[in-house]
Amino acid sequence: MKIEVVAIGDELLNGLTVNSNAAFISREIHFLGWHVDRHTTLPDHPETLKKGLQEAMERSSCVITTGGLGPTCDDRTREIAANLFHSSMHFDEKVAEDLKARYGENLTSLQDQATVPAKAEVLLNSVGTAPGFIFQSHGKVLILLPGVPIEMQAMFLEKVVPFLKRHFALEQNLKTERLYFCLMNENQIDPFLRSLKEKYRTIECGIYPSFGTLTLLLTSQDESELKLAKRDIAAKFPQNIFSSPNGKIEEALHEWFLGNKKTLSCAESCTGGMIAEKITANAGASEYFLGSLVAYSNALKSNVLSVSESTLKNKGAVSAETVREMLEGLFKITEADFGIAVSGIAGPGGGTAQKPVGTIFAAIGEREKTPDVGMFQLKGTRQTIMLMTTFHLIGALWRKVVHQTPAFL
Repeated sequence: MKIEVVAIGDELLNGLTVNSNAAFISREIHFLGWHVDRHTTLPDHPETLKKGLQEAMERSSCVITTGGLGPTCDDRTREIAANLFHSSMHFDEKVAEDLKARYGENLTSLQDQATVPAKAEVLLNSVGTAPGFIFQSHGKVLILLPGVPIEMQAMFLEKVVPFLKRHFALEQNLKTERLYFCLMNENQIDPFLRSLKEKYRTIECGIYPSFGTLTLLLTSQDESELKLAKRDIAAKFPQNIFSSPNGKIEEALHEWFLGNKKTLSCAESCTGGMIAEKITANAGASEYFLGSLVAYSNALKSNVLSVSESTLKNKGAVSAETVREMLEGLFKITEADFGIAVSGIAGPGGGTAQKPVGTIFAAIGEREKTPDVGMFQLKGTRQTIMLMTTFHLIGALWRKVVHQTPAFL
């Protein structure tokens, strides 16, 4: 099966929006055991879009598009696809009732969004208003998905994946395992994987790093070797491997705090509330996360977190002493069981020879116990340093609470 992913929208071509949809679909397709042959990006212009879809259908057996399904004047994918498959349009009561149930009778786009191609299988949108569609003809499949990532992802996983499994045989009978690691980089795991491939000849490995985490994809036609390889990796890196629904370390931390009925609060300086943002992105975080104080100025560190003036003057805002006192102050003003305090120089300015840009100090601890205080050095842009710091500290806290090991090794 030749699969092509087509992203539609002028905003993708002019650089206003990053095409994350293609990456998501390709990754999920790969995990399922197929592969994507081509990525294509097309504008909203009707003639160019029509020609582009025609060409994609000629060279690929399954074309998956994202974008152009909404009710606005530049959303043309639905009508063009219907034209390609010689399909009339009709008002679908099932779509209409679904939209009414979720958005009420007065939804302004109801008539438009419930008008669908007669020859297409309709995919109801569980997140937004625009339904998706599946066209099939002469061994060709065209799948239309919304462009909004959260809508597209839900529809792809809920509706498209089951369809693909029903209609297309896997090219190889491959088994896959996904393993997730925190506080590790490619160079740390690559030598072990090379020796592992010598031991288990059928295993193929893919390493996919991101901020703070690393995903390892193992594939093999030999399920027994796959399980043995997974066991060996887990034994080699027991304090770094974690499990979570989407491979996010903040999800693993979330599950631990919920399961152990402990609470958490943060005192953030250089991360500007980003730690709190990642934690609260998980539904149910309010059950354990008390909040975060973004103490950016020295005045706030002193007046709210009780960092002493002498510490700020003699040691500086970016120091082990300051983050230790920030954490102590945080425990005084919250009832949290655990806390994170961080201060650093994210740049691009503010660095010195002694403390260059990327210098980060942090304290992680449990109430009434001696905290772990550490320093690490990062490189990159301001945003990169903030993200790396955020995920490093979430990972360090996870390792501390799960494995009872020091946060900073």
